[in-house]
Amino acid sequence: MYISSELLNKLAREEVARATRGQHDIVAIYLTGSALTEEPLLGGTTDIDLVFVHKEDPPIEREVRRLSYEVSYDIQHHHQSFYTFHRRLRLNPWLGPALSSHQAILYDTDHWLEFIQAGVSSSYDRPETVHARALPFAERARQQWFDLGDPQEIQYSAWADLYFKTVFNAANAIAAISGPALTTRRLLLDFGPRAESVGRLPQAGALARLVGTEEASLDLYQEWRPCWEAALTAAGQAPDCPPSLLPVRKPYYLAACDAMVESGSLHAALWPLLESWRLAAQTLNEDAAQQEAWLAFLAELGFKPENKTALISALDAFIDEAQNVLTEWKTNYGL
Repeated sequence: MYISSELLNKLAREEVARATRGQHDIVAIYLTGSALTEEPLLGGTTDIDLVFVHKEDPPIEREVRRLSYEVSYDIQHHHQSFYTFHRRLRLNPWLGPALSSHQAILYDTDHWLEFIQAGVSSSYDRPETVHARALPFAERARQQWFDLGDPQEIQYSAWADLYFKTVFNAANAIAAISGPALTTRRLLLDFGPRAESVGRLPQAGALARLVGTEEASLDLYQEWRPCWEAALTAAGQAPDCPPSLLPVRKPYYLAACDAMVESGSLHAALWPLLESWRLAAQTLNEDAAQQEAWLAFLAELGFKPENKTALISALDAFIDEAQNVLTEWKTNYGL
């Protein structure tokens, strides 16, 4: 199947037509995520992110459904009350970009969503609003960093889980200054231009080192890919599998990472591999063999208990730079 932005938009509208046929509970539907960008595909795969707004409490919060091997629907369901204080949503780094884009609207009763968008779009790009969107990432990263250094003994798998969450927040504290927050598949792929736009290009290298790229290699990827795929498969069969790891999402990670590796961007493939495997390991926390494989892969990348102090120190420096970016932003705009 040849997939283009036009085809994705057509498929989204077909889903809207199906969902609203004879349905009076849905107030609005809009697109979010990569379908709104010029390059929605990665490794020939993507998902169509939709938000359904309901008059009544929706029965589920999120659903992921297969459309084809390459494409799936990822649908959030919101109650209309979520938008009561809609101007606050201009501070939401995930929904804000869609709610400030008129091309995102696919279904709207009585121009309700247009009214919401007017409120969100107003002042969306003002310097103080940009700062307010990025600041929570930095604050969360710093608090998590303190927790990483807590002398209380916890399992190393739990420590590593928190470490990667902290890295993600710290990176987005910089990235959110010049665009939407970066998602799992595109974090390392797009971070460089974002860092460069705020005069911090060297932080792209620092981020890569924080996720173990100095130890990564093509041989390492090929050796551990089957274990990673096995973890995704097992997690997809678990009764408490998170929506992002359902079986229909396997190609979303595997094909994207394979494509990045084949194109020479091994470093960029490392983050979606780590993040999806981390979540799978968390889902399979009672499976000793899966935990052993996950920790062995981390050790290959240099993530070992004896290296915690060095990892914390490097992460501290990265968070400092993120906070410096935000401080400079405030100074430059007189905030």
